Amino acid sequence: MVKYLGLHESLETLELLAFKTVCLTKATTMSKLVQDEELGTILSNDMESGAQNIQLLQTFITKREENN
Repeated sequence: MVKYLGLHESLETLELLAFKTVCLTKATTMSKLVQDEELGTILSNDMESGAQNIQLLQTFITKREENN
């Protein structure tokens, strides 16, 4: 069965993708400037989860088949 996202769903997914990309970019940039070890760990964890979230959102946009 092939399922497609509705227009509003596609736009919301792209908006989330853009937001998560900005968050990942900011965390990556700030991690290079941070001197506190604990804050660096938090940013590192945020970068890992942000990258995973971006990959997941990309699958919603690119993968349109659902196997039942």
